Amino acid sequence: MLDITKLIDLLPDSVKKDIQNFTDVKLNDGRIATMVLLDRLLTDDEKKTLSSGRCKKRILGVDGIAQYRSAPEIKKSYFYVL
Repeated sequence: MLDITKLIDLLPDSVKKDIQNFTDVKLNDGRIATMVLLDRLLTDDEKKTLSSGRCKKRILGVDGIAQYRSAPEIKKSYFYVL
């Protein structure tokens, strides 16, 4: 399990304000990660920031999009932090 304060320090300010939920998950390869769900979609610039620099090795799946089965027009981004 990742300390939430360390996780928040990794993220850009534009992403921090839109976090909706944190969930601890076990990835398919057995590693433990924290899934971060946002209440909006990530912009291309935010995806580039999360995929480079100090975030590159800690953040996975920045292209993840969640949507409700009963309301497919509502889309939210999610990603995993190791």
